Amino acid sequence: MVLSIKTLKNKIATINVFLVLVIVMIGLISSFNVYRLSKEIDGLITNNYKSIDASNKMIEIIETQDKAILQYIAFQNKSSIDTIYNSNDELYKWLNVERNNITEVGEENVTNKIGDDYLLFIKSFSKLQEYQEVHSSNENIRFYNSRVSPLAVKTKDDLVVLSNINEKAMFNGRNNAKSNALNALYLILSISTIAAIMGLIISLIYTNRFLKPILLLMETIKSVKEGEVNKQAPIINDDEIGMLAQEFNNMTCRLYEFEQSTTGKLLSERNKSIAIVKSILDPLIVLDASYKIQLLNDSGESIFGVLEQNIINSHFLETIGNMEIYDYIFCVVNNKNDNDNAEKVISFKVNDKTYFFNLIVTVVNNKDNETNAIVVLLKNITEYRQLEKVRTDFIATISHEFKTPLTSITMGVGLILEKNVGTINEKQEELLVTIKEETEKLTDLVSDLLRLSKIQSDKAAYNIKPHSINKIIGECVENYLIQAKSNGIVLESSIREELPNVIVDKEKITWVLNNLVSNALKYTNSGGKIVIDAFIFGDKMKVFVKDNGTGIPREYHERIFERFVKINAYDIEFLSSGIGLSIAKGIVEAHGGIIYCESEVNKGSTFIFTLPVEK
Repeated sequence: MVLSIKTLKNKIATINVFLVLVIVMIGLISSFNVYRLSKEIDGLITNNYKSIDASNKMIEIIETQDKAILQYIAFQNKSSIDTIYNSNDELYKWLNVERNNITEVGEENVTNKIGDDYLLFIKSFSKLQEYQEVHSSNENIRFYNSRVSPLAVKTKDDLVVLSNINEKAMFNGRNNAKSNALNALYLILSISTIAAIMGLIISLIYTNRFLKPILLLMETIKSVKEGEVNKQAPIINDDEIGMLAQEFNNMTCRLYEFEQSTTGKLLSERNKSIAIVKSILDPLIVLDASYKIQLLNDSGESIFGVLEQNIINSHFLETIGNMEIYDYIFCVVNNKNDNDNAEKVISFKVNDKTYFFNLIVTVVNNKDNETNAIVVLLKNITEYRQLEKVRTDFIATISHEFKTPLTSITMGVGLILEKNVGTINEKQEELLVTIKEETEKLTDLVSDLLRLSKIQSDKAAYNIKPHSINKIIGECVENYLIQAKSNGIVLESSIREELPNVIVDKEKITWVLNNLVSNALKYTNSGGKIVIDAFIFGDKMKVFVKDNGTGIPREYHERIFERFVKINAYDIEFLSSGIGLSIAKGIVEAHGGIIYCESEVNKGSTFIFTLPVEK
């Protein structure tokens, strides 16, 4: 009867139990061999060593007794007799140890022979005692040499034989232990190798068997993801994977039914959306995540000179090929712009006519924040640009027309005040001074208008390069230092370290800084102080001009950057044309920065603007 294991959990548990049993078996075999080897080593060390030690002790005793006998013969010393008989008890003690520790073949016979020979040796000594009473010393020595000494030598030889038997047994035991250890090692290695190979084979077989349904299910999931909604996963086993495949098949069936029931509605809604997009008057392009064109409306076809049907699913650069638009789309998609709905003004010619468009790129992401589509709208602002150009040209023309008569008026008033054309009275001089001051204000206004028109003109190019902010500030301080001293005002820069370069048009940023310092000088009384400083703030550099002059009311902090705004509150006399700060704002924003004011009436003002830093 074949055991049927249905669930994946039980299959994995069965393999684990098998592997655990193999490990236990190897452990038991290893433990048994180690135990057997330890017993052999224990016997080798304990039993044989005990016999060798007893033999050596008995040899020492016999040698001691032999020396005592010679002393007795030579000196008739009774203490020697005591030594002999006391040693006799010691020898029998070690002899009994050996008799109780017989482990080798022939060891018992040698032990018995040692006992017999030793007994004869003791008896010969007793006879020597009787013999020496009636014989001379020489005769006693001859008796010792012929009757006593040979028995002592014979006994020692027996003990040497006993020691050799045990030594030989020890060497044999060592070799046997070594052989048994190698055999145990080979046995364990063999069993481990067989178990490893069996485990590997079983793991491969069952891993493939377990993973095959999962792989088939994964392939089915990929097919469904690619659009084959009615794809069914094969059910191989009745385990958990089989149940999962069955549920997946039920889900795909319901999904297919749902798709079939909603496809018509989706197609209808899609056609409506396309119709709305097509009717937009501004050019519109829809790209996928790979920058392939998915939709181009009628206005887009006219502007780019292509037909939608000929460029669908083709790359943007292959068909439209406008590198400026593509680079901007790429920057927006890759989050190189601050806003997802980013805007940029571009221009290009169509049939010898220049068009201006506000390029708006919108990235459509899914719930995983992955790009699904890119909507590119080119909002036509050509008419606005033309009107702006007419207005700018008008301001420039009027300003130029004003400048010539103003110059003449200024020169004429100057000649009269210098009294080159005749004398004038005091009242006339006051009137002429007033006329000169107002003419200078009007000249400044005309100069500001000309500068504003130049900045706003399409022809006004910014020469942006890396420049040292320390050097720009230093030149500004140097330009106004004499004027500040003449007005009794301290003008200084508080920069204490070498700052990184800023990426700017040096001429225009110098004008911004000069304008702020000039304003500060106008509204700071004698004894006041103006400080210019700069520091790194994040990835920008902040530059500020701080004074302790009259200050600006809070409600004007933002309005002063608008054109022709003058302050009439708090009895503050505004001494400029009301356009300089507007120009400064335009220049700073053209560099990607911001400009703002922090001020309090009668305490002073701080004008701050930011600039990009060289990376």
